[in-house]
Amino acid sequence: MVILPDDGASCYHVGHMANYIALLKAIGLNESEAEVYLTALEFGPAPAQALVKRSGFSRPATYLAIDLLVKKGLLSTTLKGKRHQYVAEPPERVLHFGETQVNRLQTKVQDVARALPDLALLQHGDRPNVRLFDGVDGLRAILQDLVASKPAEILELADMASVRTFLSPEELEEAQSILSKSKAKGRALLVGEVRKTRAGIEVRVLPKATYDFNGDLIIYGDKVAMVAYKGKIMGVVIESPVLVEMYRSFFELAWKGAKEYPLLTS
Repeated sequence: MVILPDDGASCYHVGHMANYIALLKAIGLNESEAEVYLTALEFGPAPAQALVKRSGFSRPATYLAIDLLVKKGLLSTTLKGKRHQYVAEPPERVLHFGETQVNRLQTKVQDVARALPDLALLQHGDRPNVRLFDGVDGLRAILQDLVASKPAEILELADMASVRTFLSPEELEEAQSILSKSKAKGRALLVGEVRKTRAGIEVRVLPKATYDFNGDLIIYGDKVAMVAYKGKIMGVVIESPVLVEMYRSFFELAWKGAKEYPLLTS
């Protein structure tokens, strides 16, 4: 006599299996992985072909799920005769796998939190464009970029003694020739001896004894160029409306604070 399964019990089993599959998917398994694991857990050690038949998935999908579960430590293999059989690891291993996934996710969330400032810059298109230069050729490139940018105003803070130390008279004359092509007006805070000024540029001369540094800072358009005269000429040009606005504010504070010093105009 054949005893048919009780419909209520069958529905109960199916319902719970669906819940278990949903739980396993929630911790990072896909549907075929969850189904194959539960099948192996319920029926015990079984060859791959048996898992194909019992899980209801295609052979390629089941074999892929088996491989992934083995790599995740949720299935192990054993030999029965010459045949490989697959054994589901205890449910405690599933819990450990889920905890590991949570820890990894927390780490990724922390990485995203650290990257938020950069992501915000990308969102608004305000990520600074930074270019590095060195030597006299680099300085020449910076000055040519300044002229090509056609700024409405040029603001500069420079140590003239450092400039003359690193540039030969011919190189200094070339630099002045390049700048003469710019029609922009400007203001400059220059430290040390100022021998001549360009048309349209207001200059305040600061004493070297009070302001001792080795560099040149030029603000033009949406760019700020910084040149260091120490060891060798090194320069950087930063293009960023936000940063340039900050440097421009610093210059304005310095300009107002330098009213006591001589003003030269041409």
